[in-house]
Amino acid sequence: MPGAGCRVPKMRNGTRHAAHGTMKPAKRLDGVEISLIRQINALATSESLNLGIGEPNVEPDETLRALAARAASSGSWHYSPNAGALSLRKRIAARLDFDPKTEICITAGTEEGLYSIFQAYVGDGDEVLVPNPGFTSYPTLAKLAGGVAVPYDIEPPDWNLNPKAVLSKITSRTKLIVVNSPSNPLGSIASRQTLESIASAGPLVVSDEIYREIWYDASPPSMLGMSRNVIVVDGMSKSHSMTGLRLGWIVAREEVMKPIIVAHQYIATCASVFSQQLTELIFDAKEWNASWLERVRAQFREQREAALYSIRHELEADIQPPAGAFYAFVPVPACDTVIFAKTLATDAAVLVIPGVAFGSGGEGFVRISFAATAETIGVGVERIGRWLRATGR
Repeated sequence: MPGAGCRVPKMRNGTRHAAHGTMKPAKRLDGVEISLIRQINALATSESLNLGIGEPNVEPDETLRALAARAASSGSWHYSPNAGALSLRKRIAARLDFDPKTEICITAGTEEGLYSIFQAYVGDGDEVLVPNPGFTSYPTLAKLAGGVAVPYDIEPPDWNLNPKAVLSKITSRTKLIVVNSPSNPLGSIASRQTLESIASAGPLVVSDEIYREIWYDASPPSMLGMSRNVIVVDGMSKSHSMTGLRLGWIVAREEVMKPIIVAHQYIATCASVFSQQLTELIFDAKEWNASWLERVRAQFREQREAALYSIRHELEADIQPPAGAFYAFVPVPACDTVIFAKTLATDAAVLVIPGVAFGSGGEGFVRISFAATAETIGVGVERIGRWLRATGR
């Protein structure tokens, strides 16, 4: 029998029951589904060639595996401070003019970092300026925080970010501006002058720089230090193929960082201590780390060339070579790229991501990831071309 203080709901006939209304999802989730990226990847079969995946096809070498073993065998298994181990924050701050004690927060990947920022700063009715096309999470993070995503357009064929497109969207309700360079899905890199214009616009700016180490001609400019209202997000997922280890960080001035750390505490407590320790060891192995990054860029450069060749010859599309990241945004003869991509997955056994997943400006394009072997890229794009010809497109 329940204790005297318990109140168990009863039906009119006295039967206990659960209050079914409590099972209804929160209104904030209205219209929110699993992302199209995940929906397409869920269509994979053993016969599929995956050109939709957003993670590096780079395996850890013997040194990185040895560093991981050392981190697991000799490091702490206990909580770190909410903002992360100070020793790691100091290593990140070593090249920056930021205080590791108050201006750096280690996060459980950049996605959690972004979520913490949005939860800290976006409220009901606040506007968040997001790139269109741009990464799928940005508008959803705004919605989950009660805000409104306001897209600013990035135009083909070169996909260069025009600061006027951003600045023209700023209103009294603008709370955050999100910038992503190098861009997912476009592979374009914003110029320093463009970034400085946005940094000085007034609202808080979130610069998602997770692909900053993946470049081909020149190192991309960072927004670090361009203004006191800039928040930079970065991490190890793309540069070191550590997508599953969930290790990112946020860099911002102390007055901006304080509420972010509060939100982060209640979302994640702290980032994986193992991943933090491994990252410290990576940063300490300076010579190896520099050579690793060069090898990663060299591998993606070769895969980029394979993708551009196949796209040109099989799809008859000449696109601007991506300057960073590992994606090609390719025009296709389709007005509904969701149906196009799902049909490709089932009929041609090739996975690509519909451009509209990244905003209305992506309709008519698909994102092809060249984070795959040259052979997989060649065969996969050839399958797309063969399917297009067979269907008379």
